[in-house]
Amino acid sequence: MISVLSKLFTALLLPPGLFVTLLLAAAWFVKRHVRWLLAAMALLLYLLSIHPVADRMLAHYEDPYRNRLVPLYADAVVSLGGGNIRGNPLPLVDEAFKRHIYGLALAKERDIPLIVSGSGDEGYDEFQGLLDSMERLKAILRTDDFNVSTTYVPHFAIIPETRSGDTYENAMFSAKIVGKKDPTLIVVTSAYHMKRAMRLFRLAGIWKIYPAAVNFYTLNRAYTWRDFLPSMWALLNSYRAVHEFFGMAKVKARVAKYRIQNKIRRILGKEPDPVRRY
Repeated sequence: MISVLSKLFTALLLPPGLFVTLLLAAAWFVKRHVRWLLAAMALLLYLLSIHPVADRMLAHYEDPYRNRLVPLYADAVVSLGGGNIRGNPLPLVDEAFKRHIYGLALAKERDIPLIVSGSGDEGYDEFQGLLDSMERLKAILRTDDFNVSTTYVPHFAIIPETRSGDTYENAMFSAKIVGKKDPTLIVVTSAYHMKRAMRLFRLAGIWKIYPAAVNFYTLNRAYTWRDFLPSMWALLNSYRAVHEFFGMAKVKARVAKYRIQNKIRRILGKEPDPVRRY
């Protein structure tokens, strides 16, 4: 009984449940037309804050990349940046740490380079964040794990790509490092972000790409009554799903722009830009 009361207390008196409760309470003290608006806001927030709804939204982006086989050969592994906080014992944030460590494992297994792609704030980038994290873990790592190169090599090494500011630039600058016309790349990023990453890599003209997803936040399971209580973790999954929805809309808008540009090029008698063909 105490456990149930504790769960209810956490769900209803801490965000986001607290805000659902406050919106419903406020609805009783306002005019009718405003009451319905507040009630609708409370319902929307509640739905976005429960796992059966939030997980279903996010699984749409994650499910296609579960249990995907990763090829034994590629020109490089590219791990996409996820953020870092300078000064921490392990500077990479949770998502970035898993991305780069998984990328490191894949690259070591295949004896191919790992391109750590992503810039950072105030000159502290993903590459440096990974090296500092590895330095902290050096007691359980081997000396050859720290093999670093500033240019592409056909064997294992950690290569920095620190100019990119978004996923499209991750793809473009990583391909330039490899230096081949049609490189084969293994892309490591969070599962919910993989669909958008794959489209942007193709938009950058890279077609031989294989997804290696980490950071799955949903799981096919039977829900209990606790999952229908508002949860910040569920709300975060809803945020991720909505963020990807608008991110994909942005990609589609970019594709539409390139198609229009290519149509104009054809009208003018010019060859379509092959990099922009999608």
